[in-house]
Amino acid sequence: MKLFDILEQIDTSPKDVFIIHERFERDYDLHSHHKDQLSFVEGGTAYVTIENEYLVVPAMHFLWIPANTPHRLKVSHHATQLHSFYFKKSGSDFYQNLRIFPANKLIIELIKFSERWNNEFIDFSEPYAHTLFSLHDLLALTSEKPIKLQLPTSEHPKIEKITEYIHSRFNAHLTLNELSDNFSMSERSFSRLFKKELKTSFLQYLKTYRIIQSINLLQKHHDSSIEEIANSCGYETITAFSNAFLELTGMRPSQMRKMMY
Repeated sequence: MKLFDILEQIDTSPKDVFIIHERFERDYDLHSHHKDQLSFVEGGTAYVTIENEYLVVPAMHFLWIPANTPHRLKVSHHATQLHSFYFKKSGSDFYQNLRIFPANKLIIELIKFSERWNNEFIDFSEPYAHTLFSLHDLLALTSEKPIKLQLPTSEHPKIEKITEYIHSRFNAHLTLNELSDNFSMSERSFSRLFKKELKTSFLQYLKTYRIIQSINLLQKHHDSSIEEIANSCGYETITAFSNAFLELTGMRPSQMRKMMY
């Protein structure tokens, strides 16, 4: 059952929540629905576009999308599991804005428990369905500070090649000089084009991409030290890595790791 095929059913169903667990590469074009959406990203990375913002949802984070919010959702890796819940619209202030949060252990356990249902409409009166009610309410009670990781994209042919190059070598010592030489541009022309198309600098883009990859590594390689993860993402010192991580996520990598396990 594909989500787009049943969006109308989700909107019109009198039942309290619809649950779907998906594990494949997908790209849901711009759409909206009359239900609030909670999506938990287990492994990999998801991307959501809202208005002119392109936001990143890293592994072990959840995305809250209020009802009637036009958005595009993309998961680019076939192994990424996305757990999605469509709740009746809430009147609480917390649930009125799109937010991305790191998922704490309690929320993760409740989401795991929900795997007993899939592609189903559930009433809260049904056996064990009270866990879904608890999951919904705990979001506002236990959530950490929301994060806002933005990784802009462009359809400009040269920028697409540049970002592909950055993605393939993000753990190396990349410099503006190296990139501009590699793409036969002056540093000034390179920086001007990059800024024009992506609305950010090369260094800020690289930092953001490195931190996104480090979040994935924190989740996948729990036996690796913070220093090993920092080095594998192109940072020479834990301090530089930890400070960049704090700047973009609002917490230290060690804090996020504790939440994951």
